[in-house]
Amino acid sequence: MKKQVFFVVIMLTAVLFSCRKSNIETVKTVSLSVQVGYNAEDSALGLSKAGVAVKVTNIVSGQVYNDTTNAGGVALFANLTPSNYTVVAGKNLTAEEYKTITGIAVAGNVAFNATETQAFNDNSSLKLQLQSGKIGDLVVKQFYYAGSNTSTGASFRDAFVEIYNNSNQTIYLDSLYIGNTYSTNTALSAGGVAYDWTKSVGITAPLGDANKNYLYFRYLFMIPGTGKQHPLAPGKSFILAETGINHGVPYTDNSGVIQGITNPALTVDLSKADFETYMVDYKKAEYTGTGTFSPYRWDLDNPAVPNAVVIYSNGNDWVMDATGREDIVIFKDSTNFSTWKKFPDPTVTNVTTSTNFGFQAPSRGVIDAVEIITPLETNRRPKRLPSTLDAAGTFVTAGQYSSQSLIRKTLKTVEGRKILQDTNNSANDFNTKTRADASKTEASFTTN
Repeated sequence: MKKQVFFVVIMLTAVLFSCRKSNIETVKTVSLSVQVGYNAEDSALGLSKAGVAVKVTNIVSGQVYNDTTNAGGVALFANLTPSNYTVVAGKNLTAEEYKTITGIAVAGNVAFNATETQAFNDNSSLKLQLQSGKIGDLVVKQFYYAGSNTSTGASFRDAFVEIYNNSNQTIYLDSLYIGNTYSTNTALSAGGVAYDWTKSVGITAPLGDANKNYLYFRYLFMIPGTGKQHPLAPGKSFILAETGINHGVPYTDNSGVIQGITNPALTVDLSKADFETYMVDYKKAEYTGTGTFSPYRWDLDNPAVPNAVVIYSNGNDWVMDATGREDIVIFKDSTNFSTWKKFPDPTVTNVTTSTNFGFQAPSRGVIDAVEIITPLETNRRPKRLPSTLDAAGTFVTAGQYSSQSLIRKTLKTVEGRKILQDTNNSANDFNTKTRADASKTEASFTTN
């Protein structure tokens, strides 16, 4: 009898254990195979698919996975948590490497990049086509978009961009365009998708594809000149300031109020900037109100700093998005900007006086472009710029109103002239500078 009871107890224990075990859920993971390749033209040149760096980022958790492709152009990622991911692939060839492989001489490095963002909830494969982006002679050296403390610094008012001649020849800045594009502010985590400008009311695209062949700007400026009035020597830079004044000392704004400053060390002196973006005349010319026009409070004109030509503006002043939803693009184009048009936000079906517009400009002449993203992964927006212009965005480490700027890395120094790194991938090309530096001196290249 005891044996029978013992046997029953064992059987019941086994059944209970079995049931309990069956209720234990295992954490599901997925694998991802990334296949990279080139377009037909680049493939015919004999470019290798091996050694391409592939970076996979979970946009929810921020977890990053890195690998390089094998001879077949494949990178494998195992044990990924089902989620939304951004996949970036890139390979950079020096001019010498490119010539050895292809027999074609180029002036500078050639970068190949591709990017894709999508959900991977099951074992998946992804094909990425690498696009080439040749390195331009002018590059964004420093971008100060984050601003300084809102109470003890200058808030958003001290922003600037510094552009550097990375070539060995003098470049004339006349008719150089500088601007920030118009893009969605809906986060990827909230279902945000990149704008499809083919859906914009009344859209036209003389050069073909409205998305691929154009950029759409919310701010666009041009350096004045007739052709050779503004030379920039090799290894030199120029600064375009939001407002070209010394932001470290008190001044009187357009409303007659004295703008004080309690900690000058947090901000910058832009009184020696090469150009500024004074918009009062532009805004006054487009004013249609019935009352007296009032200039924007902080948009001051320093007579000692030349004004850039205002081509288009969505705001009262050139205000950067300090949170990191930003970019900067420099380009030249032979057509007259007076023939370019603006088109409404493509999500708008009924255009009103409050509708925001993007100013359409050809993307064929882009020299350099830098995309800025938010430090927090879950706040990221859809990619603003094509991967051929910038494979992956970057940000200052301390975020908004930190007084920090982005500074491009120095690749090497040749006979005293610094060559700045440019792989068309801002995530690789920039470091954070603890304090923005508008001096254009040796110290302005450092990251401390």
